[in-house]
Amino acid sequence: MDNTDLQFKHSASCKANSAFAWSFWTDVSNWEKIEGDTVEWIRLEGDFQKGTKGMTKTPGQEPQHWTITDLVADEYATIDIELSGAILHNTMRFKSLADDHTLITQTMQLSGPEATEFVEGMNMLKRSAPAGLAKLAKAIEEVA
Repeated sequence: MDNTDLQFKHSASCKANSAFAWSFWTDVSNWEKIEGDTVEWIRLEGDFQKGTKGMTKTPGQEPQHWTITDLVADEYATIDIELSGAILHNTMRFKSLADDHTLITQTMQLSGPEATEFVEGMNMLKRSAPAGLAKLAKAIEEVA
C-alpha cells in the first residue's frame, strides 16, 4: 500500500474574507449546525487554540476525543484524533483570494503503526470531504 491511501486533500472556495471564514470555522457550534443530525454535540474544552481538547458525540457512539495540535490564527489549524494505534490529522487552511473570497483546503492524513487498519474509513472520508467542504463554504456565505 502506498501513502496515497493514507492522505488526501480537497479544497473549496467561499465568498467571504478569510478572517470571517476562520472565525466562523473556529466556532465549533457552527460545526454542529453544518453536521445536523450526524452529530449529537461537539464540545471544546476552552478557547480554540493549540493544545485545547475537544469531543464529538455521534448518535449511538461514544464521544470521539480530539486535540488541536497546531494552529496559526487566521491561517490554519490541525486537529488530531487518536485512534487505536494511529492518529488522524485533519488540517484546515484558509487562504485569501481576490475579491474577498477564501480558499479552504482540508488535508487528512493517517499516521502511526496501525494506520493501514483504517484505510477503509479514510476512503469513506475522502469520498465525503468534497461535500463537507461545500457545506462549510455555503454556511459561511449565508452569514457573511
